[in-house]
Formats: sequence, structure tokens, C-alpha cells
Amino acid sequence: MENLNSIGRHRLSTADHDSLLASTQSDRARLIYSAAFRRLQQKAQVFSLESNSSVRSRLTHSIEVSHIGRYIVAKVLEKIAVSDKSDEIKKYWENNSLSLSNIVETACLMHDIGNPPFGHFGEAAVSEWAGSLAQKEWLNVLFDDAEVRKSLTLDLTHFDGNPQGFRIITKLQGDDGFYGLNLTYTQLVAFLKYTYTSTEKAANDSSPFSKKIGYFSTEEKVIKSAWKALEMPENSRHPLGFLMEASDDISYCISDIEDGIEKKIINMDHFKKEVIRGLNEVAEKHQHPHICNELIGKLNGSKGDSIGIFLSFKTKLSNFLVDSVAEKYVSNYESICGFDEKEELVCEGTLSYDLLKVLKVYTGDFLFTSEEAECMELSGFKIILGILEEFECILKLKKEHFIHLLTNDFKGIKKESLHRQRRLFNRLPEKHLNAYKAAVLESSILKFESDCRKQNVSASDKFKETFNALNNEVEWKLRLHLIIDFVSGMTDQYSMEFFQMVKGINVYK
Repeated sequence: MENLNSIGRHRLSTADHDSLLASTQSDRARLIYSAAFRRLQQKAQVFSLESNSSVRSRLTHSIEVSHIGRYIVAKVLEKIAVSDKSDEIKKYWENNSLSLSNIVETACLMHDIGNPPFGHFGEAAVSEWAGSLAQKEWLNVLFDDAEVRKSLTLDLTHFDGNPQGFRIITKLQGDDGFYGLNLTYTQLVAFLKYTYTSTEKAANDSSPFSKKIGYFSTEEKVIKSAWKALEMPENSRHPLGFLMEASDDISYCISDIEDGIEKKIINMDHFKKEVIRGLNEVAEKHQHPHICNELIGKLNGSKGDSIGIFLSFKTKLSNFLVDSVAEKYVSNYESICGFDEKEELVCEGTLSYDLLKVLKVYTGDFLFTSEEAECMELSGFKIILGILEEFECILKLKKEHFIHLLTNDFKGIKKESLHRQRRLFNRLPEKHLNAYKAAVLESSILKFESDCRKQNVSASDKFKETFNALNNEVEWKLRLHLIIDFVSGMTDQYSMEFFQMVKGINVYK
């Protein structure tokens, strides 16, 4: 495990951190002080545009997941200490327990950072829109080869919050557009639940951790540098990534039900009846483990219980799941650290999986199908789709016309009648534009500008020269990601307001 937890970064850090503990604490600080992390407070966990502050946002959910993550690490430490593992392994975990806990906690805190507005329906809107692009006549005008068109949109037909999150932390934060938060390689790799890009996924559908894509082709160099630096096989999952994933699995099902109860969409008596029925089925399947009877007992408790029926049930279930995950992690420690583990810690067929499945089935049947949830999802889908359709006018531009917007060339804008495009382009954040420009230059913006000063050349002229020499397909793909970076980074509220503005529903003031 020691060689997998490194202080190395993609760019040499200017901060004076020469220990693993200091580096992990720096990573955590870089994340929690970032704008992308703060925006999670206005992105929904289940209920978008929710006025009841007791109902979870992506931010409060992420904080809860991070608590479970630290709890699991503490349990792993306890179990390793009394296991038959080598003294070297025991000593490593004892000496580095806080650092390992920091890594898992930070991975948990940022696990949803790439989620677009309106959650999974926002993801579906991006994927559907991207899938339709290859069939549009205007894209055929730009690129007449059908295979080229498909390759250009492939990343985004598989759009998901996980690869977008990896893009945010590696590119879209910070001022240089090239290194993002410049987290340690260990922290970057621990973030990945899925370990393939869109071009690799089709050929590796039966491989572990290929259910979704984990990173876009635009970030391939970064992740491969991380795997190489940590001496990990490509497309492998970091051992601490298993703990982050399990933390989310444990947290979100229980939290969604609690929010449903808070909003009075879920009736507690109905919940008890359905879940007890499910627990009895699980008990039958697994030869009547004690936990099933204990959970049923909690649900049959009286309203006078000191912490309440649901909280008592939630606590008992969470404690059991954390202990089970830690036990499996320690039991499979060698295969996990040797990159031979093929299954998640909470995987199909296990008692933990079946207990959580009872809750997943309940939320699927009675929470996500509620009128409020479904109507909001339908609205959110149309909002994201509508915004993306508006930005197609920028994607339709030829490269030689798009440069007029990039350089704010009023003469060129006027000549090509790019007035609407200019106003939409001006809505794009500087950080996202810097990431686009850095990708064009294949260099940090700050380094590029410094090099131009040393060479006594105009940075603007040098950029134009590099841009003009860039392959048309490469540039357009970067432009596509630029638009998605902006839209997926919106909060639920802002996306609704932006949609109303560009559609002329509400006049922006």
C-alpha cells in the first residue's frame, strides 16, 4: 500500500508539503475552498429547487458520505490491528491512519462534484443531446465522415458525473486551466470508481469497473501519468477507491428515504410495512442472520424511543454495513492491493447488498415515482436540453469564425454576423475558457504567457498561430467540452434562470 500513497502531483506544488499527512490535508483544503465544491449546496440530491433546508443537497449528502468514509477507515484500522496481516501492514496503517482517512474523506467529499443540474436526468439530457449531434446536418457540413462525427461526440454520449468530476478537479479549477486543483496523484486515482474512457469501454464491457466511463479522453494523459507514477496497472482501481464507493452506497439509500419522510412523500407506517416484508425475504435468503431481526425490531419500536424509530433503524443498519465493508476489505486486502479484486465491497449476492436493495426497491417504487420528483425531472430534462440547443449556434461555427469570439475581434464578429453567438459566448466563465485555451496550447496559461514574455512575442499572436495550426477535429471536440463544462457546472436554480433568459420566458435584470 505504501507505494500507492504518494505526495507526487502532476505539477510540482509551490506549497511546502513534504509528508503524506500534510499533502492529504492540503488536498482536502484545495477541494473544500473551491467554487465547484460550494456549488454542490445548490444541486439537488433528489428534490431540485427545494426550499426545505432539512432536505439534502449534494453538499450535505457528500458531507454525510465523507463521515461514513472516515468511519470505515477507522473500522479497517481496528480489524487490521487484530488480524493475521503482517507486522509491516499493521504498522503502516497505524502510522498513516489519519492520512489514509483524509484521502478517503476527500474522495467522498468530491464524489458528486461533476454532477450536472437535476442529477441523473441532467446526465441523460446531455447524453441524449450529444447522441443526436452526429445526425445533424450542420455537423455533417463541418465533418462529412460519419465515423469522425461519432468519435467527436463519443465522450458525451456516455456523459456522466464521474468523468465530468475528474475533469473539474484536474482542469477546471485554478487559474492556469491546465492542472485544476493539482491534487496528489493518489487523491486523483482514489476518486475513480470506473477506470475506462469512452473509447475503451466498448472493448472492456465485461471488465471490472467498466459499468460507466470514469474519465474523458481529454483527461487521459493525466490519469495515465497518475497510474504510472503510482506503479499501478492502467485501468485499475486504487485500493482506497473501494472505500469511497462503499461509503456512497451505504449513505445515499438511507438518506433518500429520510428526505422522503421529511417531505411527507413517504408514510412511516407504509415504509415499515414494506421494508419489514423485504427484510423477511432477505432473512430467508441468508439463513436468518441476526441483523434482519434487529432491524425489524428497530422498525417495530415505539415512538417514545429516545432517538426515534427511523434514526434508530438507520443507525443500526449503517453500523452493520460499515462493519461488514471493513471486514470484507481486510479479508480481501491482498487481492485489493494487488489489483486482482473484481467486485465492489457491496456486491450482488452479499447480505449487505441485499439489505440495501430492500431500500433501493422501496425508493424506486414509492419515492422516485412520486409526482413531485417526476415532474421536476421532466422539467429539468427540458431545461438542460433547451440550454444545450441554444449553444449549438457556437458549435456550428467553423474554426476560422470561432476565433473571432475567442479573441473578441469586433470586426470579424460584425463581418460574420456573430452577434447572438458573441452574447452566448460571453456567458462562459473565464476558468472554463482558460481550460479550453490551455488544451489548445497544451500548456498552462500562466506558463504560456511567461514564455511569451521571455521570448518578447505577443501572447495573442502566438495563441492565434497555435490555434490556426490545430486540427479542426481536435479543436471542435475541445469546444464541445467547453459548452458542457459550463452547462454541467450550473446549479439547479441558475440553470432554470438561464433557460428562461435564453428562451425569452423571463427578461434578465
